[in-house]
Amino acid sequence: MARYGFIKTKEDIKFLILYALCYLPEPATFEILLDVCTWCDDGFGWFEFKEAFDELVETGHLSIADPCLDTTYSISDKGREALAAFENRLPYTVRESAQRSALRVVRQANRDAVILAQTEQKQPHDFLVKMGIDEVFSLELHAASAEQASLLEKTFRAHAEQIYQAILHAMTNDYDAKG
Repeated sequence: MARYGFIKTKEDIKFLILYALCYLPEPATFEILLDVCTWCDDGFGWFEFKEAFDELVETGHLSIADPCLDTTYSISDKGREALAAFENRLPYTVRESAQRSALRVVRQANRDAVILAQTEQKQPHDFLVKMGIDEVFSLELHAASAEQASLLEKTFRAHAEQIYQAILHAMTNDYDAKG
């Protein structure tokens, strides 16, 4: 399969990983970095990314943010020095796309942090689903099964803003005038 993109070599992938990490506000998982980097260029795939990523960890350009967890990575001083020396090696369009991709991931993480959805079983066929947008509104619904409760949680997480708007519209509708 032919791939189209500016990033073709392992060295370019490494610089892209380091560059992307500079735009993330906190250490990132492998999956987040993969998402950010592959979103902005189609010239490489998972295997090329994984090989470049592992080499950056081995050479000390990336450091494990919490050695106890071994799941998130940050750019090391050595990585920052390498990036400063070779940053312009990445095409401008790729750097710009990496910035947008990192911003996209940060926005999604911020959104996910304020969306709340949890289920508590009250009785054998009574599940209380608590949902809300932090400091905006909250909603509690009863569900008859764990599957229904799970569906409510999943739907709310995916569409919280639209659900809030629909409830707000219903609550501010002038029902007396339509009477």
